[in-house]
Amino acid sequence: MPAPRPLTIDLEGHQVKVYRNLKNGLFSVQYGGLVLAHLATVQLRGVSFKVSESGRQRVLTQRQKNVHAYAIGTFTTAAQPTATELICYDPYHAGHFFRVQDHEPIHHAAAVVLSQGKAYASAQSGLLF
Repeated sequence: MPAPRPLTIDLEGHQVKVYRNLKNGLFSVQYGGLVLAHLATVQLRGVSFKVSESGRQRVLTQRQKNVHAYAIGTFTTAAQPTATELICYDPYHAGHFFRVQDHEPIHHAAAVVLSQGKAYASAQSGLLF
């Protein structure tokens, strides 16, 4: 696994877009339209999960992955609630993020931890389906 590219600016309290980078296995953090870091772990508050349907359709048609799904939220380094709800996105399964446990759609969460290529939210963090 490649070494993370650390943040060079303080993003604490700023809204960022995060996606899993399929080339390096890390999470790419975008701020102001630019990728500022590739991190192994990212914590967000006030998260919305967004999927570009046109990007998803390109994946389905071309069978080639592209960046079209994001977790958008406020970057934080503060400790988050214990995150146990595994959240997933699979363009071949659905056009939205979903809980792995029961495949229920999820669009928002109060707190999310992205780590080891996966997204977790706390069951107590206010998951909104």
